[in-house]
Amino acid sequence: MNSQKSNKRIALITTWYPPITGIAVSRMDSFANYLSEDFTVEVFCLGDKKETIKKSKSLIVHYIMSNNLFNKLKSNQKDFKIIHNFKTVLRILLKKVIKSPLNSWKNDTLFDLKGIHEKEPFDLIISSFSPSESHVVASEFCQIHSSVPWIADMRDEMSTNPTIDGITKSNLHNIENLVNKYASAITSVSEPILNDFKLICPKVSLFEEVRNGYNHLLVNQNQNSLNNSTFTFGFFGSFYGAVKPDLFFEALMKILLSVPEFDFQFEVYGAHKNFNIPTKLKNKVHIFPHLPYEQAILKMQKMDVNVLFIPNNGRKGIYSGKLFDYISVQRPIFAMLDKKDVAFDLIKELNCGYLAEFNDIDEIVDAIKKIIKDKTEGVFDVASTSQVESLHRRNQVQKLKTLINNLISK
Repeated sequence: MNSQKSNKRIALITTWYPPITGIAVSRMDSFANYLSEDFTVEVFCLGDKKETIKKSKSLIVHYIMSNNLFNKLKSNQKDFKIIHNFKTVLRILLKKVIKSPLNSWKNDTLFDLKGIHEKEPFDLIISSFSPSESHVVASEFCQIHSSVPWIADMRDEMSTNPTIDGITKSNLHNIENLVNKYASAITSVSEPILNDFKLICPKVSLFEEVRNGYNHLLVNQNQNSLNNSTFTFGFFGSFYGAVKPDLFFEALMKILLSVPEFDFQFEVYGAHKNFNIPTKLKNKVHIFPHLPYEQAILKMQKMDVNVLFIPNNGRKGIYSGKLFDYISVQRPIFAMLDKKDVAFDLIKELNCGYLAEFNDIDEIVDAIKKIIKDKTEGVFDVASTSQVESLHRRNQVQKLKTLINNLISK
């Protein structure tokens, strides 16, 4: 079925869209780009100024301003640790004081969505959490236009997130009730999160796992021929909350005592200076600015091992967006994670890395020793080309296309 010939129209409601960057942005960008191959897509998103940009014949982006302090307190990778921490504290305090920091954006987005729909109706809408305002816009629209199917996309858990406070949990549960009442389908990034929503939203009829993935066409031509003079660990992304390299550093210092001849460096790309480097590792840890996506991919290809940190904090269904990029470059992965969650299962299934429980220093040390041994013997395992290709975002969005066709053909 070629939906574009029948001019089916989709509205995508999200605060995360280029030119800002991040995993959430990548998901929404891939939704918009790949859906626009078969449908006409109009994106309603957060912007620094109000403007509409026609990206292509079938993709239009409406940027809508929000006049709140949160935009001015966005993290900047050039910030020093004290500035980064100050901004973080202020954002937390503002969230406690301001019940709905994106209220003006929500109201303006709903106004524009309804106005455009009246002139040229949408056949389906998609909204993505977080934040919850996107779902509120969609639910209020569907209360007026009940015949338009709504797909509620969940990048994360809502009220079941074990790390949130009681007030936030209650507020999110109210949003879940709206989803349960008005949504036609729910998508999420992993099966455990999706299964939770099946229990929370029993009135919703359709559910689909639409994972994140990688989104490049760069081919690694020499995956087994690295000749780094110094063994290089790579990390790409941010350190925040419990996602910190402290135990990794502790394990490396133990390795220096037991395997003193191991010469290594740890290259960090794009992280804030919000973590401590032990004195003994100062000359081995190097911090670099954030890289554009394809440059980061090329750099990942040059690492001996890429490092992943996923804390075991009670949350389930957490892949971490960078995992798919790491797999795609066909270099080994060293992951400190929850060994009872999906990221562990995927790395194990693809046989493409070294695994240790996030808080188990002995397992971390043993895994690094295994890395050293395999490097010496030249026996690193990586994902196969066919396995890598299956994880491309285009293939994940294809599942979303099938779901959309199912809904709009009813």
